[in-house]
Amino acid sequence: MLGGAILLEVTGTLSLKASEGLTRWPWVIPVAIGYLGAFALLAQVLRLGMPVGAAYSTWAGAGVALTALLGWAIY
Repeated sequence: MLGGAILLEVTGTLSLKASEGLTRWPWVIPVAIGYLGAFALLAQVLRLGMPVGAAYSTWAGAGVALTALLGWAIY
């Protein structure tokens, strides 16, 4: 689930760039799905007992690294 949360957050962030400041409306849908889904899955990971420090640091660190790599490759 944590991996899914990371992928959804990266999808939301890359879609936010593609939306050009939320001015390209078709891109708003993957932004919303990405961020809402990421937080929903992160909440489930925490509910199942993973410590918040471990979950958040993994989610944030992997998300930043993957976003940087994919952003460089795509944009």
